Amino acid sequence: MEFKQKDWLGSWTNFEKYIYSSEPAMVRCWAEAERLADKIPMLKNGAKTFWRMACETKTAESALRLGGWIITPADAGMNINWLAENGDSLGSYDYMLSEIVPKGLEGKENFLFVAESAPDGCPFRYMLAMEPMPEREAKNEGGLISHLHYQYGSSKEKLLKDGKLANPMWYATMCDGDGTLLDECNIVRALHRLPRWDSIPG
Repeated sequence: MEFKQKDWLGSWTNFEKYIYSSEPAMVRCWAEAERLADKIPMLKNGAKTFWRMACETKTAESALRLGGWIITPADAGMNINWLAENGDSLGSYDYMLSEIVPKGLEGKENFLFVAESAPDGCPFRYMLAMEPMPEREAKNEGGLISHLHYQYGSSKEKLLKDGKLANPMWYATMCDGDGTLLDECNIVRALHRLPRWDSIPG
């Protein structure tokens, strides 16, 4: 597992935007997902109910739902500007890779990043994350837009205890912020094993 800066750079949108979207096409995707939810054990209480719980970005340390990130290059690795839903900056920090966590989200290797410049108590000082999948360029070749699961907190202990996830059911998610509505719909459809759309239905 290797940190590839180019796959992180650019704008990212909080997946919760998709969950709460009123776009007719997205509403239709969720309706289809709900009809199939009882066939997927983890969604037995409803697709949206599960993802609202798993992807919540409000925490005991950060009361505002996230809107997304803007990531730019930095000497340490990357700079993340954390955005609220209204676009206001919640803080911008340079992150460096601290370690590779052998068994993190999805039971896979995860990155643990730290922002040494973040003040004590800052909820964004540490970030645990999977690598973006697929690579950012995949969308230009007809693939899904890049997305990743992550967690954040003011200390390493907020995320990891005895080398294991402190919050194993927390799957906050960011998606490529430059995706179209069709790209966004196809992320929801892929999550629920629905046929991919080639265009937004009329």
